[in-house]
Amino acid sequence: MFLGIVVVPVALFLWSWLFRFNDPDGNVSGLLDDHYYYLLRGWQMLYGDLPDRDFVDIGAPLTFALAAATQLWVGRGAWSEMVFCVSALSLATVLTYFVARRASGSIVIAVVAAVFQASLQPRLYSYGKLVVYAAAIPVLWAFIDKPTRGRRFALAAITAVALLLRHDHGVYVGVGMAIAIVMLPEVAWRERVRHAVVYGLLVLTLLSPYLWFLQRQGGIVTHFVTANSWSQRDRERAPLVLPAMMFSGPGGEVASEGADWWDRGVFVAAKRHHVPWIFWLVIVLPMLTLAALPLWNGSWRREWPNARRKVALVAVLGLILDWAFLRGNLEARFGDVSVTSAILGACLFSAGWAVVSGRFGRADSGRTPRPLTRLAAGTLVATLVGLTVFVEIPSFRHRMEGAHLLDRTELWKERFHDVRQKGETWPLERWATPDEPGLMRLVFYIRDCTAPTDRVFMSKYYPQVLALAKRPFAAGLGDLRLGFFETPEDQRLAVSRLARQRVPLAVMPAADGFGRFKDHFPIVDAYFTEHLRSAGEYDIGNGIRIHLLASRDIPQTGTWGPSEWPCYR
Repeated sequence: MFLGIVVVPVALFLWSWLFRFNDPDGNVSGLLDDHYYYLLRGWQMLYGDLPDRDFVDIGAPLTFALAAATQLWVGRGAWSEMVFCVSALSLATVLTYFVARRASGSIVIAVVAAVFQASLQPRLYSYGKLVVYAAAIPVLWAFIDKPTRGRRFALAAITAVALLLRHDHGVYVGVGMAIAIVMLPEVAWRERVRHAVVYGLLVLTLLSPYLWFLQRQGGIVTHFVTANSWSQRDRERAPLVLPAMMFSGPGGEVASEGADWWDRGVFVAAKRHHVPWIFWLVIVLPMLTLAALPLWNGSWRREWPNARRKVALVAVLGLILDWAFLRGNLEARFGDVSVTSAILGACLFSAGWAVVSGRFGRADSGRTPRPLTRLAAGTLVATLVGLTVFVEIPSFRHRMEGAHLLDRTELWKERFHDVRQKGETWPLERWATPDEPGLMRLVFYIRDCTAPTDRVFMSKYYPQVLALAKRPFAAGLGDLRLGFFETPEDQRLAVSRLARQRVPLAVMPAADGFGRFKDHFPIVDAYFTEHLRSAGEYDIGNGIRIHLLASRDIPQTGTWGPSEWPCYR
């Protein structure tokens, strides 16, 4: 008991923590640019701004607040954000272990499921996609067993927190609750309706302060329409392309004579098939589970009441999350659906093993599965597990090597120290230089030529620039790209905010991109024409060109660098 409840979870947490911290997502102070998208808006709150009141909230106010709180409580810089996100992901791994153990009845299977979940390496900023569902599923199961007031309130609280982390999480947990209510055993429909109504009222009550705030800042409906519009537009940027198995790769994938044996022969094929196999695995797992449910009965996991209902709930929820989260750049998305995939995998393996071992039969007759049934189940389980191990081991080994967890203790400690130093964002000179080509040059320029309280308008999707320069964004918009916030109402709101702010600089797209911006945002462009002037187009390196606009109203104090960019500090 002590082993399964204390030792194994602690060991999993520590391993998962080092596994992710020693191999962070990106090279911009350890984080990806997409991570800075959320982080920048959290850091905006450090300047006194609030979501919706002062800047556009795309539906993740608690995520922003946690990013800001982490900076205040743990320390300024990317390092504290990494510590928080890695800890949250490690917590999700432990929760997955406990849920998988309940579903499978086996510590070993649960450990494998948790390691599989962590090995898919969800992005650091995706912690909400794991913690929410790893926490909600066991409470949903408990509600199916006994729908008490306390469990109903706990689910309402989880739903409210999930919605504040990101609105769609609250919707999906709410769908899970609806499924649980439908699946309640031996409960009259009138009682089910009562549960649904009370649950909905509890969620609204818990969210009432937030909803009141939204109504004061522009309207609840406006907020949710804006958030949904942004979500749909963002999803269109990376549509899902179904991956196909590649049974003959290009000649360039043939390993050289001196290559490590892991990178030769069948392991080259394993790497090539990793993305398509994992994709179809996470799609098929909930479908296979639902297809197998009619064959399950009381002889499997007798100590786990309502097993079929609970597994069906996770399978349906898994299908919903697959549809919601899987899109372009698939390998980076697998971690988003890793919780339900790991739980269903543990459950199916446990059930399959019960069939093979003859323990899966009719509880009332004592019959065991026929030999042909056992052979079929064994073949299916062996195929799914074997192929998954085959395609996952090379990638898992590569990630373990990236974290230096396969090396001597001194080496992974050294790696930990290097990542720790990399995450200490400021002073920038410790890890970058002003003449470095690319966005870091723009970071140094904004830092050196604007005051700490100045706002900078950023049209391009460069969220890391203002974050690293420690400057708030202008107009309530971290970026303003084509296709986003183009309505006259959105533009007028942006201009009204610009008029109240000191904005010495605007970073715009170059060449034709600048012309398209003017066409798509005429109201914003009219304001810029009156209050800013062109400071020229520049190639800042790494194939990046920008068009700088400088303030007409703020006195220029000098220039910066060989390009003589205008300074206002």
